[in-house]
Amino acid sequence: MTATTVVPLGPSTLIRKWRLDVNTGTQGAPTWAHVAGLTDFKFALDPTMKDDTDLDSSGWKSESSTAMGWAVEAEAERKVQEAAQTQYNPGQEFLRTKSLLIGLGNHVEIRFYEMTSGGPKVEAYQGYASVQWKPKGGSNEDHDTVSITLSGQGLLSQITHPDGAAVVPVLFSVSPAVGVQAGGTLHHLYGSGFYAAGVNDVQSMLLGVTSVPTFTTLSDSELVFLAPAKAQGPFVVYVTNTVGKSITATVTLTIT
Repeated sequence: MTATTVVPLGPSTLIRKWRLDVNTGTQGAPTWAHVAGLTDFKFALDPTMKDDTDLDSSGWKSESSTAMGWAVEAEAERKVQEAAQTQYNPGQEFLRTKSLLIGLGNHVEIRFYEMTSGGPKVEAYQGYASVQWKPKGGSNEDHDTVSITLSGQGLLSQITHPDGAAVVPVLFSVSPAVGVQAGGTLHHLYGSGFYAAGVNDVQSMLLGVTSVPTFTTLSDSELVFLAPAKAQGPFVVYVTNTVGKSITATVTLTIT
């Protein structure tokens, strides 16, 4: 028998490494929305342990796990979007509306994973959960915060980390959704797949068939761009990365 080698550890990881997404699409065609504004995150496993001691154990007790429960508990600030201050974060809103339903209507598909720039991207999980949404209340000086409980409904799967490879971008919305013919308006585009392994992966943008030369990727789910000069009409926004062209063709910018 040989003693193990002691390898010095580096810095600790932090709770803020966790990212939570909810599927606002379908199981066959998922559309993952980031649940933003989290201030607290707890992932819990709850095994059911049963005594399986037998007469051959010389009096030593034994237990085995016969079932497993899981849950995610989080708290979130109810912040509006910077570019659309009459709108909340889409991920938060999807959970809130689902919490008002009962039965299968109350179930959502979620995934959560480590997402620290320069840190490990190892743990990644996905499963179905029921939703509880409880506003915390307070005085007129308090921030509006909510408590979110996602109680596991069956299997929690370990998945390949979503940031392990580039994916085709999916677009959700653009704000403001109206521009001017002269161009020059700053717009925010929301979606997913703008990063590949934490690196800006967006290569080009189109407004209809017109190239958008000026854009900056802020995160995997948001970029900003200056609209080019364009004639009147609604035009589909497209984003291209190393994998291909965005697959959602319903995000339009209307030029007036």
